[in-house]
Order: sequence, then C-alpha cells, then structure tokens
Amino acid sequence: MTTPTINHETANQTTADAARNHDPAAVKTKARLAGALYLAIFVIAPFAFFIVPGSIVVDDDATATAANIVDSEGQFRAGMVAETAIIAIELVLAGLLYALLRPVSRPLSLSAAFARVAEAIVQAVNLSTSGIVLLIAGGTGYLAAFEPDQLDALASLFIDANQFGVMIWGLLFGFHLALLGYLIYRSGFWPRAIGALIMIASVGYLAQSYAHIVAPEHDAFFEGFVVALAAPGELALTVWLLWKGIDVRRWYERQADASPI
Repeated sequence: MTTPTINHETANQTTADAARNHDPAAVKTKARLAGALYLAIFVIAPFAFFIVPGSIVVDDDATATAANIVDSEGQFRAGMVAETAIIAIELVLAGLLYALLRPVSRPLSLSAAFARVAEAIVQAVNLSTSGIVLLIAGGTGYLAAFEPDQLDALASLFIDANQFGVMIWGLLFGFHLALLGYLIYRSGFWPRAIGALIMIASVGYLAQSYAHIVAPEHDAFFEGFVVALAAPGELALTVWLLWKGIDVRRWYERQADASPI
C-alpha cells in the first residue's frame, strides 16, 4: 500500500493564500484608499483643468494668451505638475477598483480598468502639448525664424490641441464610468443608487466629448452639462468609500459565487 506524500510547503502556501484572500480589513482598506484618492482628484483637478486655463487662456486672442503664459509661467508649470499627480492617481485607482469589483464580473472590471489606464495614458501624452507651449513661450533661439505673431498663433494652436486631447480622454473616462456604474449597481456591496448616478455621470462625459467633436460651438453649454451630471455620482461614491467603505460580508459572498473566468 502506497502512503500518499504530503507536500507541506504547498499546503502551507495554500493556507497562507486563503488567509490573505479572507482579510476583511484589507478589503475595507482598499475601499477607503480608493475614496481618499477620489477626494484627492476633487481637490487637484479644479486647479489643473479650470483655474490655470481660466486665468491664462484668452479666447480668440493669441497675443494676450501668450503674454499670460510668460507672465504666469510658474502657475502654468504648477498646473502641469497637478496633472501628473492626477495621472498617477488614476493608475492606482484603476487597480484598486478592479480588485474590488472583480467578484462582480472579471471581464467587465478588467475592461473598466483598461479604460481608466488608457485614459491616464492619453492624459500623459496630451501633457506634451503644454510642454510645447512652454517651449514656444520661452523663445528658444531656433524660434527666431518665426515672427512674434506666428509664435503666438502656434502657442494658441497647441493649447487648442490640448483641449481636444482632453475630450479624447474624456471619451475613455466616460466609457470607464459606464462600466463602473453598472458594476456598482450589480455589486450588492455598494448602493445601487450610486451605480445609477455613476452611469448618469458617464453620459455627461460622453456627451461633452462627442459634442466637442461634432459641434464645438456648444462647448460652453456642455461644460456645465458634464458638471451637473458627473458631480453627484462621483461625489456620492467618494463620500461612501470614505464613510462606509464597503459591505465586506456581501463582498465575500460575491467573491465565493464569482466565476474563475
């Protein structure tokens, strides 16, 4: 009779993995950290995307815009730094939300994470347009081949290109929010109302981005439209994550029922 061989190392590893996978404090910590990162975005984003552009860019006046960039170069650079912080936060949030929502649907949570990562990549690439604006405003020697009016026009061109890039990552973010809202709605460990509000927020971002592509003359209207639709859902999610975190019992129930695929 052959005595079965017990691999104690494998058994111990399995036990350790099980312990790690059943740590309620770790799940709640992930949720709270996600809430803190969302709060950081609420604090940083207005400065990067509204205050800095609003104080520097003068519509239909390339000369005044170029002069403002030179006069407020420090603020312009601070806005760029704020954007890099947002990009880093978006990447971490993508991973946290995937880990939290994977029990609901692994394919959809992975798609939502990819969409948020893609959004962050587009933001990073789009930031290069701000760098070009700084080079133009700095009057580097080889730019002497251009007339001052031409340089002002080039700076305004890249500012407009940056705005178009914002709308592209807005499309990706809108797609992410649509999936995120659906996953939250189906989760059972977060309120369905928040999921519904997040899906409504996705409509705002998608509408603003597509409107900028097909009807840019209505940009002013859709700037207010996206804030009205997006703020309630994103703020509600942030508050809930910081206040309640997550229903850990329901999360483990969903994890136990989740398909391995």
